Amino acid sequence: MNESRDPSHDPLKSLFEEAAAAGRARASYASAGEISARGRRVHLRRLAVLAVGACLVVGGGGAALVTLLPGPSQPVVPATSPSVSGPAPASTTATLPPPTGTSSAVTTSPPPPTPPATSATILSGRTP
Repeated sequence: MNESRDPSHDPLKSLFEEAAAAGRARASYASAGEISARGRRVHLRRLAVLAVGACLVVGGGGAALVTLLPGPSQPVVPATSPSVSGPAPASTTATLPPPTGTSSAVTTSPPPPTPPATSATILSGRTP
């Protein structure tokens, strides 16, 4: 079963040798300009990928920061013009702590009522 073949007459080996010789005959070295251009293209692609990656990191970090920051807890009410009727009345009785040495509570009387403002006093800017 073991036949001894002569390696010099192997048809497959001779076909491979012919293909290698044909490839060597057509092969040529790339010029220095072609090699430099290829290197520049690779360098520019790397820089572009780095710039896009940096933009994604900065943008993603900014978006994460905005979502993690606490926002207003309640909606902001729009500004309104002052009412014509005046301010709300204050509390009528206020209890203050007793001064040192006494034990009685001090009460204050409410401020005197102010007359309601009219449109004439508001427009003229004078108080009655």
